[in-house]
Amino acid sequence: MKKRVFPIFLSLLLIISLIPAPIHAEISEGDVLFQDFEGDSPIFSETANTRGTITSEDVFSGNNSLKYEVLASGDPNETAGSISIAAKDGAVDASAMKYLIFSINDTQGSNTIKVSLTDASGKSTSFGWQSPSTTKNTWVYYQIPLSNFSGIDLANVSEVRIGQWNSGVYYIDDIYFSTKNPPVPLVAPTATPSGEYEDYVVVEVKSQHSNFPIFYTTDGSTPDKSSTQYSGLLRFDNNTTLKAVVYNPDYDSYSDVSTYEYIVHTDSDSQKPMATPISGTYAEPQVVSLSTIVSDAKIYYTLDGSTPTVSSKEYTAPITISKHTTLKAITIKDGIQSDVSVFTYTISKKTTPFLKANGKTLRTNFGSGDEVVLRGTNAGGWLVMEQWMTPTDSPDLLTTINTLTDRFGEDAAWELLDVYQDHYWTKDDFDNLKAEGMNSVRLPFTYFDMLNEDGTLKESAFKRLDWFIKEASKRKLYVILDMHGAPGSQNGKDHSGDITYPDKGNLYGNEENMKKTIYLWTEIAKRYKDEKYVAGYDLLNEPGGASGIEQFTFYDQLYQAVRSVDTNHVLFIEAIWDPANLPNPELYHWENVAYSYHFYNWDNIDSFSSQKNFIDSKVKLVNAANYDVPLYVGEFTMFNNIQSWDYALKVFEEQGWSYSTWTYKATGNGTSWGLYTGEPERVNIYNDSFEVIKEKWSSISTTQAYTRNDYFADILRNYASPAMRESDERSLLANFEGLDANTEFVTGETVAASLDVTNKSAGEASVKLEITASSDTSENYFSLMAPDKKTFDLSDAKNSYPKYLMVDVYQQTGENQIATITVIDKNGNQSSGKTQANTTARSGEWSKIHVLLNSLTGDADMSKIVEIRIAFDDTGVYHLDNIFIGQSFANNVPDINKKGKH
Repeated sequence: MKKRVFPIFLSLLLIISLIPAPIHAEISEGDVLFQDFEGDSPIFSETANTRGTITSEDVFSGNNSLKYEVLASGDPNETAGSISIAAKDGAVDASAMKYLIFSINDTQGSNTIKVSLTDASGKSTSFGWQSPSTTKNTWVYYQIPLSNFSGIDLANVSEVRIGQWNSGVYYIDDIYFSTKNPPVPLVAPTATPSGEYEDYVVVEVKSQHSNFPIFYTTDGSTPDKSSTQYSGLLRFDNNTTLKAVVYNPDYDSYSDVSTYEYIVHTDSDSQKPMATPISGTYAEPQVVSLSTIVSDAKIYYTLDGSTPTVSSKEYTAPITISKHTTLKAITIKDGIQSDVSVFTYTISKKTTPFLKANGKTLRTNFGSGDEVVLRGTNAGGWLVMEQWMTPTDSPDLLTTINTLTDRFGEDAAWELLDVYQDHYWTKDDFDNLKAEGMNSVRLPFTYFDMLNEDGTLKESAFKRLDWFIKEASKRKLYVILDMHGAPGSQNGKDHSGDITYPDKGNLYGNEENMKKTIYLWTEIAKRYKDEKYVAGYDLLNEPGGASGIEQFTFYDQLYQAVRSVDTNHVLFIEAIWDPANLPNPELYHWENVAYSYHFYNWDNIDSFSSQKNFIDSKVKLVNAANYDVPLYVGEFTMFNNIQSWDYALKVFEEQGWSYSTWTYKATGNGTSWGLYTGEPERVNIYNDSFEVIKEKWSSISTTQAYTRNDYFADILRNYASPAMRESDERSLLANFEGLDANTEFVTGETVAASLDVTNKSAGEASVKLEITASSDTSENYFSLMAPDKKTFDLSDAKNSYPKYLMVDVYQQTGENQIATITVIDKNGNQSSGKTQANTTARSGEWSKIHVLLNSLTGDADMSKIVEIRIAFDDTGVYHLDNIFIGQSFANNVPDINKKGKH
């Protein structure tokens, strides 16, 4: 008895010694103190909906802490919901550190936190959510690896920004940087509950200590740092004892051991052989491997369609199949035989655009032909209305259907919905996509158009999908069929068509709705299994109603259902939101799948550095997971800054990622959400008459109510069809090469201009501008003059796409800048306008800005321009380089030897 009590008592003493006491914390030698909230200097900045107070009412150490109050719940950002904390004694050098650490007492609950760092120059990291969680009403260390932050000078960290979603009170104390994690007591890991499982069990192991590794064993031994490190979900096909510990390498310490027992019941069906690759059609001979979950079992097989027995050929090595073959196989151990597995392989030599996954690429000819990168957009708003982007005032599609049905009857309601769908997307829209160089379109749909209330198919179930696929195929556009709204809703969001169960939905855990979803996908796959321009099936859009194993298990049920009728199409499986939120496909034996991610960075939406850091972080996460499947960015926007679009699309190309923007068309003139934008008249589903609704929805075609959103459409066009970056009409106006050092330039009275060979965007020189006095832009300008007796032709009347004036700018004003562009024709007539408002010249680095020439207002003859003025509002030093005309922001600077006519 004493032997059992003593270690418990000793452990209790150890835990007590590790719980922080309310005395001034001692920062270890080598750590870098950032802020301890002792002293009188101003040390924090509030934003909207927050309040900060230096207080002694609850401290981790010393006399004071920061009381941070969130007054209204919401996603925190740099202007609301967050608090910025300044370094105690000026910027600190954290370049040699590994972790940012602070203490926090969360009186609201157990929450993750948004954190960013800012350096002395004003550059900030992305303000993103971090993985550790707080503990309600308990002081805890919150530690974040500095590898989570990028884009700043870590040798000069001046501010730490912290943000919480939920309203409440949060106490913060002792912020510092360290090479070690704090010496916290380690809590044993948890895992999927012990118990009995059918066929197999997928196990997730979790820890409160996200920065510490977990080690585990499955042979009954006690794990330590020499054991296998946990890196993701585990699958057990047989009875297994799992033991796991958390390990702190900084102090060589372990948590208690967690032990879980899994009993796995298998039957003759689950014991039958599996084949890789799976059944299907292929363009080349396939080398097929057989396996079974039964240890030390033998596999027997036939290739002639006959039923295998112990007298059949025993499997000892992969089998090469070079013609149409039915492979049958059984597992036998100790005289017990499994069910028969049947695999059918068709080898087709015919060239076809039919796509399959081949490693991390999609390829034609059933996976053996040319690589295809899907570049396209979404047909959002057509079969799934969303109030913010479509001409309706309804909170969700279900409300629209029910309201119209209550007012006019079911038949009339669907007549109105048919009017909407007939006009919102027409054949012209497919032509537009083709003209933009795109090769694909993702089609969001819901069950509302397809299933009756009892779960049976409507007579018109496939009317819309059939037409869409037919018209896309005519133009050789691939279609990704996307289940945007499953029965009950997979996420409870408006874009699922049903907000009855907000932010959760009623799909997961509802057996009836899950069965309806499985049935619907089975019927869809049956119908389109041979469609060569169907790129694949996106099984569930943003399935946020579940996570982890619950989500993956239903994905597996959908996978098995589709594969039972369609062995060839790619299945797109979506994450909420990152690679770590999806399993390794090998865990579930998924083949011919692509993983899909949606990229929306709502922090600093117009900041190039914020969006760049966000995209860079996605590359790191994808590479860290390194799943051997194609990647599809099924939805994304880079918001309003064209520089962000250019960077993201360039990264997608470099990584070989397929993508589709959200979305093709949207309400709101010029909004970055749509390639086409407009302000069609909204329908009031509650008050508008049947005739008024019909009239309004008869006027919502792209041709009638929307216009091309040139700034955004042109950058996408250049990446959708990359050759256009060179083939677009481009004309170099000036790159300041080969000029005499004493060249004089024409400027306004408040500007001095000179040639500069030390700071240039490319080549040998730029022009340096010194704006010495703030005035209106009529004087703060640099003039680019046409050569003698010549003119610049800036018109675009004969071109398929509009023209832009582009210029590289380096400026040192400390603020982002846009330029005023004025063009003057040979008769002295002028036209002027601003460069794109959100695509700014960033301070302290070279960046490109541009203006859509047909947006300039005035009476200048754009075909006979003799002078182009580039002006800035603020005083300071500016450099200009590479001034040229092009047809997209993504155009490469033209070679001076290929200069266009002026």
